[in-house]
Amino acid sequence: MQNDLKTNEWTLITGGAKGLGAELCLYLASRGHNILIHYNKSHTEALRIASECKDLRVNAEIIQGDFSSIDKIHEFTSRLKLHHSPIANLVNNVGNYIVESILETTIEQWSDLFHTNLHAPIALINALLPSIKNSKGAIVNLGVVGINHIPADLYATAYTASKLSLLLATKSYAKALVKDGVRVNMVSPGMLENSIDRPSNNSILPMGRPGTLREVARLVSFLLDKENSYITGQNIEIAGALRL
Repeated sequence: MQNDLKTNEWTLITGGAKGLGAELCLYLASRGHNILIHYNKSHTEALRIASECKDLRVNAEIIQGDFSSIDKIHEFTSRLKLHHSPIANLVNNVGNYIVESILETTIEQWSDLFHTNLHAPIALINALLPSIKNSKGAIVNLGVVGINHIPADLYATAYTASKLSLLLATKSYAKALVKDGVRVNMVSPGMLENSIDRPSNNSILPMGRPGTLREVARLVSFLLDKENSYITGQNIEIAGALRL
């Protein structure tokens, strides 16, 4: 169990019902975090993850939220603050992904991606900042491999651009909040075991395998741990040398 975790504080994981989000919930629960599991449509899966978190002897609850518009995000955060305070830590895991060349990505797709991958995390951070500041907590945003050196990307241009913008926001929040004792970092996975575009032949990956969800969860846990409180404004890739 990590040091300095308080029994009445929550760690919110967006998109926590399935995939990487579910693994984040379970691993952080194993490290002593009380877990608040955000979901949109995956109610049954969210209930199952909450039950498994409770088996790890922490508090766990679920909360539904639609992030498709700013108004709906405001409604979600109002309900969240009313029923689930204080929030000490925020993991912005929710994100849309499309594989599409810049030549074929519509303006509607650009708008949807930037709303979910950039505007929604920023809205959540802003709404929860008073509580996170009070707890001297931490924020971790999920990025994508390759944005440290800003490559051209003809494979998923809009997605990479939205995550690059989130990296800039991450660094800016980190600098703005450093005197408040709030740390803001990014974790950027490469090809994971559940990636929808995972190659059928693992040998083409630099390490000969994809990353595991547990490996990403361990890194997020490390960044939330107050023992590592000198790390802020960083983007840490967990990608097995992909896109170096």
